[in-house]
Amino acid sequence: MKEVGRYKIFISTVFLVEDMVALNLLYFILLPVFKITYDPIYSLALLSINLGYLLSIAIVPFADDQRRLRMQHLIESSFYRLSVTALIFLACLFTVKISGSVSRLFIAVFFSTAFFLLVTGHLLTRKALTYTIISNKRNRKAIILGAGLIAQKLYKELTGNSYLGIKVLGFFEDDSSKKRAGILGTLEDAKKYAKEHQVTTVYCTLPLSARSKIIDFLNFAELNVINFHIVPSVGYYTRTPVVLETVGSMPILSLRKVPLSNLHNAILKRSFDIIVSFTFLVTLFPVIYLLLGIAIKSSSRGPVFFVQERTGKNGEIFRCYKFRSMLCNNEAHTKQATVNDHRKTWIGAFIRRSNLDELPQFINVLKGEMSIVGPRPHMLRHTEEYSQMLNKYMVRHFIKPGITGWAQINGFRGETKTLGQMEGRVKKDIWYLENWTLLLDIVIIIKTILLFFKGDKNAY
Repeated sequence: MKEVGRYKIFISTVFLVEDMVALNLLYFILLPVFKITYDPIYSLALLSINLGYLLSIAIVPFADDQRRLRMQHLIESSFYRLSVTALIFLACLFTVKISGSVSRLFIAVFFSTAFFLLVTGHLLTRKALTYTIISNKRNRKAIILGAGLIAQKLYKELTGNSYLGIKVLGFFEDDSSKKRAGILGTLEDAKKYAKEHQVTTVYCTLPLSARSKIIDFLNFAELNVINFHIVPSVGYYTRTPVVLETVGSMPILSLRKVPLSNLHNAILKRSFDIIVSFTFLVTLFPVIYLLLGIAIKSSSRGPVFFVQERTGKNGEIFRCYKFRSMLCNNEAHTKQATVNDHRKTWIGAFIRRSNLDELPQFINVLKGEMSIVGPRPHMLRHTEEYSQMLNKYMVRHFIKPGITGWAQINGFRGETKTLGQMEGRVKKDIWYLENWTLLLDIVIIIKTILLFFKGDKNAY
């Protein structure tokens, strides 16, 4: 199960308060620097900044534990939150028609300084929090019931992550066949030990067959105000962090979190897809279709569109549209395009390099068969083959396929020559479906557009 930690809400609150105080203090410090006296317009601007930052946290929430965040991710998340804040701030100014009354230099200095201030503040604060929690480790003493594989794995997790602030004193096990360092006695010995050493937390890794012993120790723990945690054995079968959910009063463990399974997120993504695809199809696409259609028709005999059955969400088959880039051939539905593929036409080579061949898929997006961003849909034959070779391959089909995706902007576009390349693509696709946000979609779209102008060596 993903370790969130007892301090999650506290830490998130600390960072939120810190950021809001920093932004407001910076604003009031800069006003006299720019010789700006009291003005209702600047008060309204400050209000929009505060509103914008609160909304940015809803879009780019704090990590489960800021202390574990890598420097790169900390900088990126701060940049994204301030970018959203700036957009909302500017939108508010234009809406109330006061954008011309606010100094452009003031805005530039404020947001650039705020970025440096927030990143520095987060680094210092998380170091202070980590030090405080570790220094109070003596207040969180723990023992583990059981000494099997699950107990050993748990011990490594608890002792390997000092930021948790937990000191593991040892194991207690009734099974005499299990011999390892750190076993301090039997389960009955654990009761006396817990009292004498002021144990605050007990982790139970005993199997379900020890139900009576578990219930007995549970009652003992509650009677002595000791936190009792049951560690599910699912960690023995998979290394994937699992997610705890509830159905009524029943706890349910899921192998992964899929943000798009949430109705609110699904509606948000679908609304974005409809707006962007409809706008593109009624404005730019007719012109592109006319120009490329003439070129495709003049390059070879055959239709303008190439239509192919591909695997979509939940493994369902749909008809995927592309601009035809090859001569009509019998291998079109079974063989991937290669670098010097003799089947490509002169215009086909260009539209494949520039990704223009994918543009008709906005029709699939509008129909609801695809999304603008998501795992790329594969040919049916490839789905059949790779699903047998890669255990996690079909996981990517929990969400709609996309015109572009996280894998494509990270070097996994085009032909997959080896099984390792497909495995790398699948890993990126799974990361995307587990970490989806609307902002991530926007970032992927922007990077895809940049690759269009820069060129992609894998595009052929």
